[in-house]
Amino acid sequence: MSSLRFRTWLALALQASALALLVAAWLGATWLDARSRPHWLVVVDRSASVPRAAADDAVAEVVRAARAGAGARLQRLEFAGKPSTPLPLDAAGGAALEPSSTDIEAALDAALAAHAAAPLDGVVVVSDGQQTTGDATRALRAMHDAHLPVQWATVSRPPPRTRIAQVLAPTRARAGQRLGLTIELAGALDRPVRVEANARGAGGETQAAAVDSVGTDRATVELDASRAGVVVVDVTLRDPATGAALDAWSDAAAVDVSPPASILYARGSGGALSESLLRGGWSLDLVPAARLDSRADALGGYRAVVLDDVAVADASPRFWSALATAVRERGLGLLVLGGERSFARGGYRGSTLESILPVTSEPAALDQPASVVFAVDKSGSMARGSNGVDRFQLAQRAVLETARALGPRDSLGVVVFDVVPRILVPLEPAATGVAILQRDWRASPNGGTRLGPALETAIAELERSGAARRMLVVVTDGFTDEAPVDALRARLAAARIETVALAIGPDADVAALQRLFGAQAGQVLRVDEAAELPLAMTSGLERRRARIERGTIAVDQKLELPFPPATFGDWPPVAAHAVTRSRAGAVVAVESRQGEPLIAFQRSGQGRVVTITSGLGAWTPQWLAWREWPRLAGGLADWISGASLSEAFAVTMTDSPGALVVEADLSIGADGARDGPVSMVVDTPTMRGRILPAEEIAPGRWRATLADADAGLYDVVVTTPLGTQRQLHLRQARAEARSWGASPLLQTWRSGQLIEDFDPGSIGQARHAGRDGRPLDRSLVGIGLLLLLLGVVVDRWRLGGRPVPGLSSRKAPARATDRGRGSRPS
Repeated sequence: MSSLRFRTWLALALQASALALLVAAWLGATWLDARSRPHWLVVVDRSASVPRAAADDAVAEVVRAARAGAGARLQRLEFAGKPSTPLPLDAAGGAALEPSSTDIEAALDAALAAHAAAPLDGVVVVSDGQQTTGDATRALRAMHDAHLPVQWATVSRPPPRTRIAQVLAPTRARAGQRLGLTIELAGALDRPVRVEANARGAGGETQAAAVDSVGTDRATVELDASRAGVVVVDVTLRDPATGAALDAWSDAAAVDVSPPASILYARGSGGALSESLLRGGWSLDLVPAARLDSRADALGGYRAVVLDDVAVADASPRFWSALATAVRERGLGLLVLGGERSFARGGYRGSTLESILPVTSEPAALDQPASVVFAVDKSGSMARGSNGVDRFQLAQRAVLETARALGPRDSLGVVVFDVVPRILVPLEPAATGVAILQRDWRASPNGGTRLGPALETAIAELERSGAARRMLVVVTDGFTDEAPVDALRARLAAARIETVALAIGPDADVAALQRLFGAQAGQVLRVDEAAELPLAMTSGLERRRARIERGTIAVDQKLELPFPPATFGDWPPVAAHAVTRSRAGAVVAVESRQGEPLIAFQRSGQGRVVTITSGLGAWTPQWLAWREWPRLAGGLADWISGASLSEAFAVTMTDSPGALVVEADLSIGADGARDGPVSMVVDTPTMRGRILPAEEIAPGRWRATLADADAGLYDVVVTTPLGTQRQLHLRQARAEARSWGASPLLQTWRSGQLIEDFDPGSIGQARHAGRDGRPLDRSLVGIGLLLLLLGVVVDRWRLGGRPVPGLSSRKAPARATDRGRGSRPS
């Protein structure tokens, strides 16, 4: 019986223990199951106003509190201008947070979303409470309504002993002026401080200036505005004794430095218009055409550009690209004047410059048929040199590319020469010659150079041509023989042969080639780099073929000009003009009696563009003496620069939380001219040419809003029926840089019971019991079920097939008696 009692009591004890564990798990007790431990989210402010080391110390304190309690589970969510996604506390990485701003609302919304996905016991926010965007109060109310407690660990940086209060700078300046910046100081002013200003120009140039200040609340620093463009200034306050930075504002101010004049005037030749405008009081920045590249970064500061007989080769592709962009996107005006070096003769055909003009150069197919003979030097110096450049191979490529540009009515021939000339391709139709040139030339560089015999052979080929135009293209890197210059020039003139000579490399005798070919019907092109030869040959021949209409050419005005008086009477004739064709959509106001454009204009994007194919100078001598000349010259300058109308409206730019608002007010000087479309184009810190949809919010007042505007420089061009204006705006991130201490909103949130101060003891406490939705502790449930099963086993256990003493049923003895009775003999 003692064994029976022991097993009975053991089974009851096991079953009672199992019941106790299951009840404890149901009531929310925890042990080994991580799911049932308290779950907290740590939201960490990583904006510039929160010291990172102090924030890390606060997070470490939360970790210690979790370990000291019930081993709470912790996740981390970092934020600044944007929040990251919740991560394990020790996980690396995260999203780009934009430390120049603080959006507490977005971080709390992300925490609330995490709580909806997996219930939290609470949130710990590590921050100074300073917000530059968003509404944290609204997000805290949402968390309060969701019964999710928020504890706040306040971390902030103390203000420096002396700090920057404000930076005052002019918004505009003229190149060559001194820029004066006034820096206002706050805090203790009894010790010396050094105020440093560092300026960054549009072209990458930098300059710095500094001044020491003591006992005063402001300091003045001067910088040079030497180049046109935008100058962005950073200001730093230092301890002069240790050099330690006390305070710093990046992008503290932006100054728009305008060129010394409103119009950039590039002179390739002539300049009659520039002289007239200067006499009329216009401010011009006069530069030789060859120096246009120096103005590539300053185009945004001009109202207009005048190209007076300028060739494409006078500037680099970078300049032409910058010019086209400034015209289309920035509203820069452009006036292009014809001459011997412009339009087709200036290499405009198919160029970036021509893409924004209202006229195009006449294609070669419409010109007179020509016979072209190429005379190519194959002396030993044309072979591959020590620098690895094979001049003869490049010459072959140049001839082939130029020949492919010839028309179906043209013919070509090729002569190669060293000391002896050889006709490689006799003069025949261009298509046949191109087919021959595509095969092996069967010529290799060797020997010396004799130019005279080669020219005589080429001239003989051209003399048997009946084409309207005869052209000779000579390619050589030297000129060593005693060629009969006078005799050759006479023969070229008698045969009406036009010449283009390409002198390759530093050893070419350019002076001798000029004596031979530098006549009215010839030109010599210096090719410093052999790699430039194909382009130089093609453009050189095209310029030579470009047609100039000459004579006494009558002029007709067909349409009104876009400036007063709109119509001029008794236009004098012109002496010459470049032959061009107008584009679709362009307005040809003045043309020759033959119907060819003389003055054409159009809008190219935001900019106003005018072309005068006759130029204003040597080809228009009677225009310069005309009584209407002053009104014509001034009207052109007025229209392309927009000077007469652009001051008739105002543009303002205003910062709002997370957005930039641009407004144009056309009510100043209001009249019927204000009716029409308004366009706004902005360059942001990350995107150029972004179009802002503008809406009319009142008669004559237009507004556009740029959402998600980050800190940085914004450049806006507003185009209206009254003209075009450009405006700069520096959207600053100084709210972070100048934030000191904790936000006063923290006390408001505490009194409104939206937040509590961080309590380390509460981190280990589970707020949600299992019956309230938290999962039951699987370790307690499992052990309880195991004990219950073990109690059943103990209760039913048999040894050796016999009932376990004390655990068998009450009927067992009766069954034994029955068996005993059944065994007695009868």
